[in-house]
Amino acid sequence: MGKRLNSGGKTASDTPSVDLLNRRLGTSPAPRMLTASEKKLLRQGADEIAAVVRRNAEGSNSNT
Repeated sequence: MGKRLNSGGKTASDTPSVDLLNRRLGTSPAPRMLTASEKKLLRQGADEIAAVVRRNAEGSNSNT
């Protein structure tokens, strides 16, 4: 199993969309195309992670 990134005590799957996508995908030995709903969840997860990064960046800028 792959190693998860850890940042600030939370894993990437701590966002609701990424957690749901991970539960839906499971594991498969053969590659396949993502479904429309999986693509939507992936984009939503990326947006959630980007929002956390922006908030963290804004917080670190105000402390300097």
